[in-house]
Amino acid sequence: MPKNYLMTPGPTPVPEEIRSEMAKPIIHHRTKEYQAIFKDATEGLKKIFKTANDIFTFTSSGTGAMEASIANVLSAGDKVIVVRGGKFGMRFGEIAKAYGADVINIDIEWGAAPRPNAIKEALAKNPDVKAVYTTLCETSTATVYDIKALGAIVKNHNALFVVDVISGLGADDFENDAWSVDIAVGGSQKGLMIPPGLAFSSVSPKAWKAAESSKLPKFYFDFKKYKKAYLDTDTPFTSAITL
Repeated sequence: MPKNYLMTPGPTPVPEEIRSEMAKPIIHHRTKEYQAIFKDATEGLKKIFKTANDIFTFTSSGTGAMEASIANVLSAGDKVIVVRGGKFGMRFGEIAKAYGADVINIDIEWGAAPRPNAIKEALAKNPDVKAVYTTLCETSTATVYDIKALGAIVKNHNALFVVDVISGLGADDFENDAWSVDIAVGGSQKGLMIPPGLAFSSVSPKAWKAAESSKLPKFYFDFKKYKKAYLDTDTPFTSAITL
């Protein structure tokens, strides 16, 4: 078989041992065999995210987890801060607006990283902000943000700290708990080097508290459904078994 070199930020090339594993006969996702695999994968993800928080796996692109990070913790009219330094920072704002949030944009030059003081100033001017959304690595510019410094600011505020780690997970330094991240959203097709089709969300106790009062509509990406299923080592909907 000819070898194709993908010179893209994602999908990244899939190693031969992973492709061979995916070629095995399909199994059913409501079996003890699958549950053992799913449990092992979830525990492994906690090590990669460096978190003790809940982690949920969705059969979707990373954008599904981005949407989940908005639909599960906000209500219509809630104020959110969105760092926009590239296409995917902009996407957070677009999703938030689609759900009726009041979006405060922090626009930075593409290729630059946000100043921590800019976040601090925006929170001081808007003490009722419910969440701050940003990226670890802005895929469209390959710029890595100082999430540790931003988390140190947001943790002293009532706002949630939500980070898109889709292109950075497994490639850049990231410490979910040590950096006070409340929701991190990841994807399968970049640093983890498996095909597209899985998205991940880590959810902190602070985020769970916000979820209790969220009034936005949600169904497929409902954290509560995934929590209930995970307590039975399961998923609420059909899993992407081969992935």
